[in-house]
Amino acid sequence: MNATETNQGILVDNLCKSFGGNQVLDHITLQLDRGNTYGLVGNNGAGKSTLINLLCDLLKSDSGTIRLLGKSYSEHEYAIKKQLGVLTEDVPLQESLTAYDYLRFVGMLYGLDSTDLRQRIDSLFEYFFDDPDDLQKRCGDYSTGMQKKLGVIAAVLHKPDLLLLDEPFSGLDPSSSRQMIDFLKAYGNEQRIVLVSSHNLTYLQEVISSVLVLHDQEILFQGTLEDFTDNGENLMEQKLFNMLSGKQKNLNQLSWLMDR
Repeated sequence: MNATETNQGILVDNLCKSFGGNQVLDHITLQLDRGNTYGLVGNNGAGKSTLINLLCDLLKSDSGTIRLLGKSYSEHEYAIKKQLGVLTEDVPLQESLTAYDYLRFVGMLYGLDSTDLRQRIDSLFEYFFDDPDDLQKRCGDYSTGMQKKLGVIAAVLHKPDLLLLDEPFSGLDPSSSRQMIDFLKAYGNEQRIVLVSSHNLTYLQEVISSVLVLHDQEILFQGTLEDFTDNGENLMEQKLFNMLSGKQKNLNQLSWLMDR
């Protein structure tokens, strides 16, 4: 691997994807650089999960190219996936396994040393969970929030340089959300790229350095958080509302519902 490839992040060029004739992504072009945490935002159905699934090779594009760390999946699938950590919106856990056995299985897939793997599992589990006995519970007995935290642990066991997280705050209580925020802020460094898709803009704003807005099948905005929020003068939630809608709904038509 040469120095140029090592320094490259994620490059997407003219990416298109449709389902049954319905265009979801239309000639998406973007560049994600190392040392940044990106927030991927947009309305429901904008294609955020589709984009993440394309980036991690769970879906194939209709056209366009994706290069991660200077490489393409067609030529270097194994090398890319060794540096990739992914949390999909629906965490694909093995419900019959205990949490420990599931994490051990994931670690073995990445070729982690058994002693090092155990230390990583224990330290991550101690951070995200209060009860160490939960490590021996079946994944199928976990709540939605517990499954989400377990999915994040599995995604970072091998210390990936590329971390893609789809709705990591979904199902988390306030305490667990704060733990997730602090973890993501600490995980980012100058070599890593973190991409987080979330509808919780309050949490997201604490974590990210850059913003991607996906709307009407294309990237509507790509830039720094400071530029998006006008140097902090606006909250992400209000700025995104103005950008994507800008139209306040009128409750007068629901007066029949409000009247006693």
